[in-house]
Amino acid sequence: MKNKFPIIEKAKRQARMCFLGIAISTEVKDIDGEMIQVEKVLKFNRTALKNIGKAKREKVDPRMVGGEDKMIVKVGNPGSAERVEALIAQYASLAEDEMSPFED
Repeated sequence: MKNKFPIIEKAKRQARMCFLGIAISTEVKDIDGEMIQVEKVLKFNRTALKNIGKAKREKVDPRMVGGEDKMIVKVGNPGSAERVEALIAQYASLAEDEMSPFED
């Protein structure tokens, strides 16, 4: 989400760049067999942090959401019961020489 104040965006960016990652403390055996405590650092993906909010999103297929209605004889709205009944009647009476109710 983009803020309207550039100073806040700059502060957020600097805060994200301060942290290298997360340190997880674990215990491992050394050569002598003694358990020693070490920290494993999981680094953050800096390019992903820089591009927060800039990720490309897939576009919605226009046929699914309010797209162009390509029916020649328009009856009702796309997906309505009225349209479905009209298409059932159209295809029931359709012969090989008749045209499709949709434009190509």
